Amino acid sequence: MNSPGISREARLTSHRTAATALARHSDRSLSRLLDKATPCGSGIGGTSVLLELDGLQVFVKRVPLTDLERRPENVHSTANLFGLPPWCQYGVGAVGSPGFGAWRELAVHTMTTNWVLAGTYDGFPLMHHWRVLPASPPLPGELSDVERAVAHWGGAPGVRERIVARGSSSASVTLFLEYIPRTLHEWLGEQTTAGARAADRACALVERELAAGIAFMNSQGLLHFDAHFQNILTDGHRLYFADFGLALSAGFDLTPQERAFFGRHRHYDRCYSLSYLVNWLLKDLYDLDRDEREVRTRAYAQGEHPTGIPDEAAAVIARYAPLATVMADFFRRLEAESSTPYPVEELARCLDLN
Repeated sequence: MNSPGISREARLTSHRTAATALARHSDRSLSRLLDKATPCGSGIGGTSVLLELDGLQVFVKRVPLTDLERRPENVHSTANLFGLPPWCQYGVGAVGSPGFGAWRELAVHTMTTNWVLAGTYDGFPLMHHWRVLPASPPLPGELSDVERAVAHWGGAPGVRERIVARGSSSASVTLFLEYIPRTLHEWLGEQTTAGARAADRACALVERELAAGIAFMNSQGLLHFDAHFQNILTDGHRLYFADFGLALSAGFDLTPQERAFFGRHRHYDRCYSLSYLVNWLLKDLYDLDRDEREVRTRAYAQGEHPTGIPDEAAAVIARYAPLATVMADFFRRLEAESSTPYPVEELARCLDLN
């Protein structure tokens, strides 16, 4: 907890070094480097590797770029090109979202990098470089059963078109990002096993940094929509919000339906992240499964107080148990029906926004 954080000066120096080095490479040269890089993982949003370059480690994410997105009239378009229903923004459930396109994700990384470079807000990994390169990540397993995925997302024809297009894509938007090694999930787990004092400090930091980062993004018209603790990085001193595969900006080319959805979900990131924190603590400190967590959260929402755990963790759970209960009920309904209405009024009461 007391190790030094990443200094702004060091970050900017590394960024300039990496950006310059990457810009010198041809597409073929970069592709060869990526072939030799260390695989980091794969998910519904793409694949990732860790690249060593001029003494620096660079995190590289390859986001599939469909043929429709590559058409000249659609290059850099942030429009919903496949006409997906807006509830595909939710990053929860048995079947993940097919995603709204690589250009949206690139646009958000450009925004967040510019905020860091301008000194407006430091809580994002820097994008050193990007390139459209041949080869695309394979279709993830949860989308490989196309009929099941289409049915889950309400049968909209655009969902099928998007999944099929992803499966046949031959290129990717390749993002070269600042490497921040630890996820919030990993770091917070280290702190809760290091004693009550470390756990209390960590819980306070996480609550404070979640609030600050989400408030900043939302003030800039940006909703993350997937701020779970594997998508947030940390140096132990601040949080860095990453992975913008489901992010939605008021500055995108939105349909009227998407604009209405955006307006109704202005506080979604706050509700999602706080309910996730409650559930994370219940899993980590009490080793409860999902059903058990929901029962316990409901009891805490009705006035029972957590016992046998660090004070700050207990306070966080008690404070946000009512909100976590509403979100848990919503997610259960969402799994059965993807177009389930978002309970904005009930959540506003939990956040005392009325």
